[in-house]
Amino acid sequence: MAEDIKKNEDLAQSFEKPTQKKGGFLKAVIVILILAIVVLAVLYAVSQYTKWDVLGLKKTAATNPATPGFFGPTGDWQAVFLTNGQVYFGRLKNVSSDYPELSDIYYLQVQNVPIQPAQPASGEQGVQPAQQTQQQLVLIKFGTELHRPADKMFINKDHVMFYEDLTVDSPVIKSIEDYKAKQAAQ
Repeated sequence: MAEDIKKNEDLAQSFEKPTQKKGGFLKAVIVILILAIVVLAVLYAVSQYTKWDVLGLKKTAATNPATPGFFGPTGDWQAVFLTNGQVYFGRLKNVSSDYPELSDIYYLQVQNVPIQPAQPASGEQGVQPAQQTQQQLVLIKFGTELHRPADKMFINKDHVMFYEDLTVDSPVIKSIEDYKAKQAAQ
């Protein structure tokens, strides 16, 4: 009977003292932290890759005059590198579109420029072409070609390898400004 009383006392004490699992609190904190990180990651992805700015991460036009886009904000002038090796310089818009728009377009062309002048005509032969030439890169305004395309291009984004913002002191920008100044003077 003493044993039964002892068992009953032990049983009563077990009801009075809640059982504590070791590390239970720590596990709960870890689970909560993991859930919080997952929720933040989903909200960040929604803010970055959709038009919804859930976390307020995107800059607005009031705080950033540059054009916002899928790949980040862009400056005034970009160099757009295509998969076919062509590089265009211009103002890139709607970079998140399937067909980003490039306007005010220029590109580089290799031309053979004579090193020595042509020989004057002598007798019946006429003017002789220059014997030596060298290759030179020349900036060409898009739209001056024979078929006179509009100065706007919609580029399949699958063909854009990458683009770069050009700085104000870029030689390309300086050449574009010189070209525009000459056109305005004419």
